[in-house]
Amino acid sequence: MITKCLTLTAALLGGAVLAVPPALAESRAPSLKPALLVSEDVGDDFVPNGTKNRSPLLARHAHTKPCAKAVNGLIPFYRSKTATWLMRDGVTEGVNEFIVNGSAAQIDGLERAAKVLVRDCGHVKARGASVRETINRLSVGKLGSATYGIKFRAQEPDAEIGPIMAVDLVVIRDGNTIALVEHNGFYARFEPELTGDVATTAATKLHEALNG
Repeated sequence: MITKCLTLTAALLGGAVLAVPPALAESRAPSLKPALLVSEDVGDDFVPNGTKNRSPLLARHAHTKPCAKAVNGLIPFYRSKTATWLMRDGVTEGVNEFIVNGSAAQIDGLERAAKVLVRDCGHVKARGASVRETINRLSVGKLGSATYGIKFRAQEPDAEIGPIMAVDLVVIRDGNTIALVEHNGFYARFEPELTGDVATTAATKLHEALNG
């Protein structure tokens, strides 16, 4: 049962696809590609990940209708053409980043989606016979002009090892550009302190790219 659950959730929380305005879905920022995280920014043992997963957390794991709807608000991030996928070499732990550049109205909409995500998913708890799942707020400090974060954990209640599935999501805004940094891990292959480090680096690189 756990194996089936993890197979289905390898892209954490994804459900019904909502209609997205074409202008927002197609927003891209070719000049911002240097702002993307690279292996050296994350760790010496990280390499490009050939599996370019563009799915948000599976909405059925949100456990509440408001949280499931909020998770679907991340879809425009995952459709961005400015993206990178990295993984720890030989280990089920990865860091992905998606950057969207657009008008003030477009980026305001994505920031509102991030706020709703924290509001409606920041206090979710569910417990089954074999797995306990939680979503809580995540703080990595003030980055860019605005920062929002949540953390998902799936844990075997009686297990002494770390989570069998973990995902940290951090949204960082800088002017009319906004980035989603995702840190994920499976089967206890997850170093939570890495989230803050990569989010800080992502914010710094984004700001430098935007300011020449």
